[in-house]
Amino acid sequence: MYELLVETVPELAAILFFAVGSSALSTLGVYLEELALQTLATGETFLALWFAAFGLLAFYFGLYLFGYSELLPRLSSYLGSEPAQ
Repeated sequence: MYELLVETVPELAAILFFAVGSSALSTLGVYLEELALQTLATGETFLALWFAAFGLLAFYFGLYLFGYSELLPRLSSYLGSEPAQ
């Protein structure tokens, strides 16, 4: 019983960490892209480009590095190794 918990809890914690991180960074990316569009509408082009660049960077870290590279393999590995009941 305890062996199962010792194996499962760290993997679930890692999956939760990458899921929350991916969601938070993706949300930050959406916010920064929206802020970039609003700033561009006011006429401040340089600041809008700065917001857009950091929004794309947040999307890259959130969706690709956290989500696709880390979360998806861990989640599929965890779900694939689960015994059928």
